Amino acid sequence: MKTNYSIFFISVFLFLTCGIYTEISVTSDATAGFSQYKTFAWLQDNLDTANSPYNNEIIRNNIRNYIGKSFAERGFTVNLDTPDVLLQVVISNHKKEAKYYYSVNPRSYYYTPYYYCSEYYCPYNFEYYYRNSANYCYSMGYCVEVINYVEGAITLNVIDRIESKLIWSGTAKGDIYDPAYINRSIHPAVEAIMEKFPVRSIDNKKKEIPSVDRSETNNSIKR
Repeated sequence: MKTNYSIFFISVFLFLTCGIYTEISVTSDATAGFSQYKTFAWLQDNLDTANSPYNNEIIRNNIRNYIGKSFAERGFTVNLDTPDVLLQVVISNHKKEAKYYYSVNPRSYYYTPYYYCSEYYCPYNFEYYYRNSANYCYSMGYCVEVINYVEGAITLNVIDRIESKLIWSGTAKGDIYDPAYINRSIHPAVEAIMEKFPVRSIDNKKKEIPSVDRSETNNSIKR
């Protein structure tokens, strides 16, 4: 049986370059005028799993802090009494299982460093990927590696307070093999979500550069 590592290699590459939450998706209300919104406040937070390593108060506070900073960079201010929009964070985690098949035949020395779980494809320690794994080998000449992981997602909902309707939602989704790596991936996940938000950061807005009349410049040089 041929070894199939392509899915694993792609997922590891994306994790190395972008963090855990690599899949970004958004939905937006086309009728909403986002330029009219200037203030925000947070909806009351209900913890789904108070003591879960995948969803706890520290994780949620870090997410809210990064989102709040990002909204401030877009000219929004906090208004607890009459905010224009209400923000809500939803964290979801679902247990998943992946199976990887590989041959039990010995590999040549030259290609060994490039195979599954070598230093080229697994940037984190061995336990990160094999924390909840099991190995099953069969007499037909192949083995099956079963890896348990969690498919996690961070969602930001933006709600128009006056009309009480959802106007924008952004989600960052990814595979979590070890919850210890979640906090280091929160900031890039929030940045990736907010990159899709209709209101751009004030610092990123392009400033108009005055055009230069080259003819006048040339005349001044001749003089």
